[in-house]
Amino acid sequence: MKKFLIIVLALIIGGAGGYFLYSKYFKNNVNNNTSNNRKVTAENYKEPFMWGVNVNPSALRNYSLEGWNKQLKYVNELGTSWIRLSFDNEPKNKFEIYDDMMKVTDERKINIYLGLGSSKPIETIDNPYQDGYKVADEISAHYKGKIKYYQLMSEQGSGALKGATYSGENESDYDSAKYNRIKEWLRGASTAIRKNDPNTYIVITDQWLRTAYFQMLINDKIDFDIIGWDWFGDMGLMEDKKLADGTLLIDKLKSFNKPLILAEVNGRPDSKKGMDETKQSDFIQKMAEWAYNSGYIKGFFIHELVDLRPKDDNKYGDYYGLIEYQKASDGGYTFGKKRQAFETYISIIKKYSQ
Repeated sequence: MKKFLIIVLALIIGGAGGYFLYSKYFKNNVNNNTSNNRKVTAENYKEPFMWGVNVNPSALRNYSLEGWNKQLKYVNELGTSWIRLSFDNEPKNKFEIYDDMMKVTDERKINIYLGLGSSKPIETIDNPYQDGYKVADEISAHYKGKIKYYQLMSEQGSGALKGATYSGENESDYDSAKYNRIKEWLRGASTAIRKNDPNTYIVITDQWLRTAYFQMLINDKIDFDIIGWDWFGDMGLMEDKKLADGTLLIDKLKSFNKPLILAEVNGRPDSKKGMDETKQSDFIQKMAEWAYNSGYIKGFFIHELVDLRPKDDNKYGDYYGLIEYQKASDGGYTFGKKRQAFETYISIIKKYSQ
């Protein structure tokens, strides 16, 4: 009865003031309900461990169904049932493209963990909440019941830092204006997803030591379920990494009481020499063994399946693939040989999936 009277009062007042009162009440009510009705914690999250790989459908050439099928054959060969895929907002026929891709993944019994991003660079958006809501509303309504995990942006806490010299361990490391734009985009996106598909999991990611970002999001009541963390070979072994105050990074992440997924893991290619296969394989082996046996980490995704085609300004920097790129006879690029880490990952997944 009380809720009814508030809405009626808003309509009686009318005009801009009435609309403002109604929308303010409704928006707050939605956010409060979605946050309170489903609280995912490290203890009550019971999903099976996710072995996965990040897949870029346009890694070697512009998207084609033939190329997509080829990539998914490699995914099946790895023995994993998960891929992490980013949704591209730009193509006019984007849903036609992604529907085709998802049909193939379904046929191959591969699950999609889908990444969403802003419609254009976040710093250029006038109303971040509205943009986040619109992007996520369109996608989550279209794929209701078909996507179990949505990632909102990627490493955006890093984009909110005052500068590259700040580690992200302290709230004072962040630029408030940058952070607020990102925070409101996330709020809009999570609200839309909860409305359309409340049983999905929402993931927010970052990397290195950006732990204060998550405390800020929690303090600001941003609705998300899972922390995703990105970690690469030049950072050392994640299990050993400590914050400035001596706390182990993993213990700090545990303190948020949310499930943790390693959303991007790999060795780091040398900008002049490319990927060292032995180091890549050894790093993935150690990280995967630790992650699975930690008892806390719930997923492991290698970044990524295939090298990105070379760029003139970055000859080797995007060579993260378990599979190398290769020059094709028509002057473009195609799939090359499998790196040592490809077979390493097969053996890890097989070992822990029995």
